[in-house]
Amino acid sequence: MKAKFSPLQLLDFKLLESHFEFLVPEESEIDIKELFQSYSVDIDFGIRNNEKAQEIQLFTMIQVNSGKEGSLPGYKIMVEGGGTFRIQNSEALEENLKNNLTQFSTLNMMINNLRNIIYQITNLGPMGGYLLQPIDITQLLRDKAGKGDKN
Repeated sequence: MKAKFSPLQLLDFKLLESHFEFLVPEESEIDIKELFQSYSVDIDFGIRNNEKAQEIQLFTMIQVNSGKEGSLPGYKIMVEGGGTFRIQNSEALEENLKNNLTQFSTLNMMINNLRNIIYQITNLGPMGGYLLQPIDITQLLRDKAGKGDKN
């Protein structure tokens, strides 16, 4: 099948900060898959529209296993990235599609880019690569909107 390109373009992606730490497990035998599944994952992001340049800037941070109540053994990870996006012919698009591209698709692309970086960082680690589980982007956007209402 021939691919049809989206009007959303990723113009630039940069890794802004990363931190990787290995916390040595006390037990010699650990179910790594189960341990990875129990890691807490926190995601924060900020979207900035540059109307003049017709660009969208998105900064996204992912923290894995760095909860306030302490970290589990294995990997402790933080990555932060920035992306610049543009929607071609945005004036010709329906408002719902434009909002979907501006919020949902940009955040999904950023998380996927950071997911790949997390895997690359951990792949040579003692426990092998950590692959971030799929994220419910819709709930993430709802949570962020709810947080904004409270402030």
